[in-house]
Amino acid sequence: MKNRIRTTNRLNVSITKKVIELQEQGYDCDFLLLANGSLQCMQTNLNYPLSAVFIKEREHGYDLFSHSYKHVHTIETGNGERGVLLTEKIF
Repeated sequence: MKNRIRTTNRLNVSITKKVIELQEQGYDCDFLLLANGSLQCMQTNLNYPLSAVFIKEREHGYDLFSHSYKHVHTIETGNGERGVLLTEKIF
């Protein structure tokens, strides 16, 4: 049981550390993937079609809490907004 808790904490810490690192590098928006396939910046409430942004996967790991892989992506928009998207699927 101890090994499972340590593994879970390590994976979650790894993803958390990557998000914090990216925020320190200026990726300060949090993006949400909407049902219509577009992205929404939570800070500005602006929506972007996937075709209008640059997406790069930066980190991934298995989350034992949700029993799924989590992917950390960076998002860069045409108007200079940069942020992070956390999803269960890779782009």
